[in-house]
Amino acid sequence: MLNFIWQWILYLNEPIHVANIQRYFGLERKDSLIKDSTQQPPSSNGHSTPNPEKELATSSSDGESSDSELTPQNYVIHNYYWYWLFKFGTTLGEEIFYASVFPFWFWNIDGAVGRRIINVWSLSMFIGQSLKDIICWPRPQCPPVIRMENKWALEYGMPSTHAMVSVTVPFSVILLTANRYEYPVYIGVAIAFTWCILVSTSRLYLGMHSVADILGGLALASLLLPVLLPLVDTLDAFLLTHPAAPGLLVTTTITLMLVYPGSKFSSAKEDTAVILGSSMGLQLGGWISFQMGWIRGPPIKPPYSIIWPSYEMLGLSLLRTIIGLITVVATRAIAKSVSYAAMKGVVSTLRSKDKLAKEDARDVELFVKLGVKLMTYAAIGIDVVCLAPAAFRFLNIERPTFHTEI
Repeated sequence: MLNFIWQWILYLNEPIHVANIQRYFGLERKDSLIKDSTQQPPSSNGHSTPNPEKELATSSSDGESSDSELTPQNYVIHNYYWYWLFKFGTTLGEEIFYASVFPFWFWNIDGAVGRRIINVWSLSMFIGQSLKDIICWPRPQCPPVIRMENKWALEYGMPSTHAMVSVTVPFSVILLTANRYEYPVYIGVAIAFTWCILVSTSRLYLGMHSVADILGGLALASLLLPVLLPLVDTLDAFLLTHPAAPGLLVTTTITLMLVYPGSKFSSAKEDTAVILGSSMGLQLGGWISFQMGWIRGPPIKPPYSIIWPSYEMLGLSLLRTIIGLITVVATRAIAKSVSYAAMKGVVSTLRSKDKLAKEDARDVELFVKLGVKLMTYAAIGIDVVCLAPAAFRFLNIERPTFHTEI
């Protein structure tokens, strides 16, 4: 039975399936880059692939094309509807999207739900990123796949964290708000399924994951969600109110980075530092806000009626978002400079005590880089939950329900 399952996993991991999906949605290589040859690149089962096309570019030992990414001149897009739809879909799982949506959620919707979603997101992403560097499965081979992005080309593919986050975030929103607000839940579920399908399919279209990577990410997220969701209420209450919460947050974050199983120069490890730093900062900001009395429990118990925004509310929401993003940009610039100086100071101190050898230059560089990312994004998280709302209160544009955040 296990052998049968393993054979299916290997079959679904073959790049030819991704290439077929790309062709189905109107994405093909240009004939001018195909060498007429009867010799075909072998597939993972040892047989020649039936497609007579082979790219002129030579392949490296790991199966990747010598070009890290095909330029637009090297492939043909027959259907731009699918192209733009999937380009939009993949952004729903990227850092830039969540860097925009999470602050907006805290500033304009519901901080209590936001903190819980952050817990689910950060824990599931840490597990997914760690598994990538444990399993070490490369991304789909090019050719036959057309890789349309090179941002994560150096990361491994199994499991797809885009697929994971397409489950954990939208379905967490539904499950955490279903009993908190009065709204048609079936519409939320339909949106969540559409979100999940769009993000997952986009990763296949862009040539970034195999079918096995996507299914692995979806399966892992589906297993993690029922485990993590029952814990978030207790965890949030502890992190918000307990005097030891800040120390525990910092210690846990550093420990998770130290035990991260990835290789020393894994880009996934750097992404994990961003994720854990952001989560730590958001939770620390929540703790500070609670201790200062800026947030407190709701005067009435849920469920709450959804207040549909008026033009004035929309204007204030836009103003909060603009001002908040300005504070985030300023915080990032300041925190990056300060944290870099601090990390350089730590390195100098360790070297003066002969705890760092000169031959460890690359390790030291990574140590500094990870430390800067952790501290910078922790500062941004504190700004989002604590400093920006303080500015809103000073300007008298605070969201009316910001005090009901527990």
